Amino acid sequence: MQSTPQTQPTPSGPEPARDAGPDDRSEKGTGVGAKVRAGRAYTADLVRVALFTGVVIAHSVNAINYGPPVTRASHLAGTLLHLTRYGFVVVTLFVLVLSMRGKTMTATEFWRRRFGLVLWPYLLWTIIYSITDHLLIPGNPFPHTRTWFSDLGMDLIGGTGKYQLYFLLISMQIYLLFPLITKIVERYADHPWRVIAVGAVIQVGMFSAYQYTPRPLPVFWSNILQHLWKTAPMYALFIVIGAVAAYHHEAVERWLRTHAGIVVACALGSAALSVTAYWRATTPDEVPWLANSPWNPVNLPWLVCGFGLLWLGATVWDDRRRAGRRSATRLVSWATMRAFGVFAVHPLILDILGRTGFLRGLFEWFPGSPVTRAIVLIVTVLTLSLLLVDVLLRTPVSRHLVARPRIPLPGERRLREARARRRTRVTPDH
Repeated sequence: MQSTPQTQPTPSGPEPARDAGPDDRSEKGTGVGAKVRAGRAYTADLVRVALFTGVVIAHSVNAINYGPPVTRASHLAGTLLHLTRYGFVVVTLFVLVLSMRGKTMTATEFWRRRFGLVLWPYLLWTIIYSITDHLLIPGNPFPHTRTWFSDLGMDLIGGTGKYQLYFLLISMQIYLLFPLITKIVERYADHPWRVIAVGAVIQVGMFSAYQYTPRPLPVFWSNILQHLWKTAPMYALFIVIGAVAAYHHEAVERWLRTHAGIVVACALGSAALSVTAYWRATTPDEVPWLANSPWNPVNLPWLVCGFGLLWLGATVWDDRRRAGRRSATRLVSWATMRAFGVFAVHPLILDILGRTGFLRGLFEWFPGSPVTRAIVLIVTVLTLSLLLVDVLLRTPVSRHLVARPRIPLPGERRLREARARRRTRVTPDH
């Protein structure tokens, strides 16, 4: 099998970063290019944390804001927060391309090193939710054992174990296609807009097919549409943007800095377009599901420009960090360490809060105040999710559950060092 090619620096492409972080875990390549060490993508760290927070916000808002009085407003928030799913794809490709620069390895070696990082969390959390859903969700008792295993198999195949796990299925497809993606990006390194244009055509085609295909459909085609949105073509433009932006990341960030006004204007304008289209398609009493679907073509400008605004904000923050100004770098690094874990566990926290009556209590404590209810729930879910993730980070299965290495318990490192000293102590011969 051919090697995954190196991402070589170009005048506008990536160069070795000057600010590699202490927890960079660069992999050992299998060629001369392996000597180049990838730098820490601090900008991507901040964007990743913001996106994961957006996911928690979206799911928390949807958990308690339902019914005619609030559905229209809550679904509008959800419409704008669809940015998170597509933003994740961009960040995933950006970090992958950046981490692989200067390295050569076969596609098989790449898959062997990368797949486990997402495969184990996907398998374990699918199993966990297949159990907790029956324990915590009212009216959802355990089925017959054979039915439970059958449902589990379908969840593993379709990414339906819980409403956020589909993204891990998409991540595995990205890993599978990554060697091909890098070859395309490098082949057209001098013509990145051609690659972006092809991605845009595929993206618009997929969005249009999903949004405008008449329903209902025959069973076969209905099943196809039910799962096709969890495949790579539905994210083609964002896959390309992430890969191209990483390959030319210095030029991209330089452009963002010098055209900040245009980026802000485009983001605001596209957000206004999405809000207007949504408001015109809905009424206080009726919110058609296609009005806030994740693949509405009218929202595509917002998905691109909104992410550009988010990356611009992260770039400005990174400039402050590089200049030595106060920028909460430690907080961002701390949150980055826990971001995936929060993504994995927050539906479990929502289910627990629902089972214990907390969600119902919010309506009693804050009657007639959906915004306050949402804020309290968001803060509660984030706090409890972070606490649970901190516990999981200190377990032997940390890497398999939250995709991060285990954090030693207090005093554990000193105890290990003391034991090592005792083992190496020379004892007299008898």
